[in-house]
Amino acid sequence: MTNGLEQAIESLTPIQRDATNWVEGSVLVLAGPGAGKTRVLTTRISKLLEESPDKKFRVLALTFTTKAATEMLERVQYLVPEAAEARTFIGTFHAFCAQILGQHGSHIGIQPDFGICDQPGDRRGLLTDAIHEAVKNGEQMSDEDILWLDTIDRMKARVISPEKAASQNNNSRMVRAYELYEAKLRSENLMDFNGLILDACRLLAEKPAVAKRIRDTYPYWLLDEFQDTSPAQYWLMHYLSGGEFKNIFAVADEDQIIFQWAGASYSQIEKFREKYKPVLIQLVENHRCPPEIVQIANRLVAHNTQRIPEKKLTLAARKLPIGAMSLKTFETDIEEQEFLASELLSEGPRYWGKSAILGRTRALLEPTLVYLKNKGVKAVILQRRDNFVSPQFVWLQMCLDQVLRPLDKRVFTVFVNSANTITDIQLDPLLLVSEAEASGHSFLEHWATEVQKTDSSVAHVLGNLANDIIRSRQDWEKVVKKAIPVLLNTAPVSEDAVSDVTEDHTAWTNCIKEIRLEKGGNLELTDVVQGLALRSKEPPRDPDAVALLTIHASKGLEFDNVYVIGLAEQEMPSWQSLKKGDTSSEMEEERRNCFVAITRTKEKLTLSWAKNYRGWKRSPSRFLKEMGLLSE
Repeated sequence: MTNGLEQAIESLTPIQRDATNWVEGSVLVLAGPGAGKTRVLTTRISKLLEESPDKKFRVLALTFTTKAATEMLERVQYLVPEAAEARTFIGTFHAFCAQILGQHGSHIGIQPDFGICDQPGDRRGLLTDAIHEAVKNGEQMSDEDILWLDTIDRMKARVISPEKAASQNNNSRMVRAYELYEAKLRSENLMDFNGLILDACRLLAEKPAVAKRIRDTYPYWLLDEFQDTSPAQYWLMHYLSGGEFKNIFAVADEDQIIFQWAGASYSQIEKFREKYKPVLIQLVENHRCPPEIVQIANRLVAHNTQRIPEKKLTLAARKLPIGAMSLKTFETDIEEQEFLASELLSEGPRYWGKSAILGRTRALLEPTLVYLKNKGVKAVILQRRDNFVSPQFVWLQMCLDQVLRPLDKRVFTVFVNSANTITDIQLDPLLLVSEAEASGHSFLEHWATEVQKTDSSVAHVLGNLANDIIRSRQDWEKVVKKAIPVLLNTAPVSEDAVSDVTEDHTAWTNCIKEIRLEKGGNLELTDVVQGLALRSKEPPRDPDAVALLTIHASKGLEFDNVYVIGLAEQEMPSWQSLKKGDTSSEMEEERRNCFVAITRTKEKLTLSWAKNYRGWKRSPSRFLKEMGLLSE
């Protein structure tokens, strides 16, 4: 046993050790915030590997974000360095489905080097093209049918295929739009996010031998954040288990279900308990929050009915700060912003990087950010960024995409426009497409030929790089290493702020690192292109800035000092939840939002509300009363 694993086991509490020692059968670990669930998951994986050095089986661990998956995998690699890469899959549901379809999708007509269509605009473009082609063929469709895309997304999220759509929706035009959209994806060798899980379910249902092979390979499954499971992700587990496999270790916190809009529901936990009959382990000893926060969190969430009633956070035995919580009331939201700026300035820059301001919506955060910056406080809104933003790294990603899908006109258009920005030349992507089709060359080959005719030395270099990767896909990494210094040198230098290209370079490096962790040392170009599409592109957080986050974005994070603003009726809880009623599932989710927000705190929590937001009168949030902080 490695020293790291031995120390990790020694550091566990008795209940954490019980969960870590679990071997066979299904178990549901009810883990509260700050209860050490990641430590339990990674230690259990490491023990399974360490105690079976002569075995060939692999461990499957699925979570919801690439960031969480990377943290888990790095931890396992530290604890059992020789076994982690060879004997685990630790990644997101979508990444695992991409792997399944890459390896076995040919059984249902999916090519292994498929691209992932991850942008809403691209998906709308696909459906638009499909509808226009149908109209040319005499079908009674119109541009209005593009609006069915949201309905198609919802159907996919419920594992409803085009073949079954008619039984769920009696609108024949919607059904036809769904059929056309799926046919267009197939014709261009593309998958969208919801399609990854839908088609993995279809594959496993139609080819149960594939599911059995996966079960044989992965006899131990661990599911992180099970409360966030969508219906599609639950069905994936159903088809993968084949109605017989029950060796599933699920970790959930029903008090942190805040993604109902994405299909998360307490009913998923109930279905899991009914089908798999798991043993319950309560992992609720909080190792993060001061005692006052644990106390008000328990009071608050007790008002929800969609939860396991006997569950209650307890305090870990440790030295904690006293007087860690305060409540502030202001006349207006401007006064609330003034208070935040004044306190942050008085604490000084060392305090900023350890602090977060949480709000229910960006409508609260954006004016707060402007006010803080105007007062000299370094602050930033943290949010997921699905795209590279600099033309340099957009060009690089699109170049790799084009090598895999040389006839993808949408990718090529973005590629050419980004190249035009970098090189300050103007080539028309539509004209280039027409010329390439007439000459019989791929779009990328034709572009590389055309840029060599310009006077731009940078364009010549980029054209040579594109030709290099066209000639040898296997050497993509060498070409990328040559390309990045060239691209960085094309970016304007800014002395006042970190440039987009610098942030994108960091994000690119992190993405490639994560993909390599997930896939292993030698990456195929398909792995890179698919992996980039599945990952967020935001750079690491500035360690010297105050972080402003929506509550949804703060989930899974922790900060020394947390300010929760906007605790007023119609702000939190939201107007939409108030409209649904006091006992609605929407109101329960709003209460869970508040629970998540306050339990991000390690040392100091400041709650605040104003009597007026954006010119509208407000009353204090009912959650302040439920926490016992205001009298009825």
